[in-house]
Amino acid sequence: MSENELHERYIRLAFQYESAMDALLTRGLVDEEAASAAKERFYDTLNEEKLWTTQKIRDYHETISLYMRTLAHDGMLSLTELVRQYSDESPSYVIQSWMRSRNTLDFLRQWELEQNAEFDDQACAELIHQGHHTTSLTITPTLRVRRTHAVGLHVKQGKGGGVNAYPEIAADFRLWLDPKERLALIRSAQ
Repeated sequence: MSENELHERYIRLAFQYESAMDALLTRGLVDEEAASAAKERFYDTLNEEKLWTTQKIRDYHETISLYMRTLAHDGMLSLTELVRQYSDESPSYVIQSWMRSRNTLDFLRQWELEQNAEFDDQACAELIHQGHHTTSLTITPTLRVRRTHAVGLHVKQGKGGGVNAYPEIAADFRLWLDPKERLALIRSAQ
């Protein structure tokens, strides 16, 4: 595993851990003190220098991969569940609101161009143009997937359904949902 792949896995793992811990705090299943102590222990185990010196990269890689598979079905995370953590509004309405932004659509387009050889970029450009120049078209995950052959979002209709996304897309959505987290991320990057 390359160093970049390892960094990417750490970021994904940290995102998942923070999401899970936030959900426990929101539901009152743990208190702030216990959550802070658990987070400190968690991040201590991800100390890269310690990992390199103890030569346990492969063991941690397997642990991270297993953890990610159990939290994300087929590598995807539920946007529907993220909405439920942050809002009382209808998940489909909140997800559609996120998709109204040209930045979101451009982000999703860039992700698809990098990850999906079957992505129809021309259809995506037309959809974006239609969505921003007519008031009658609402771009939904289903419409986007159907028209552009996108794979970054997966929609399941009916009971137990919802919208799932790959971790990078889910991270963008979560930052859109939580301005405090977005600001903290920007400050940490400075």
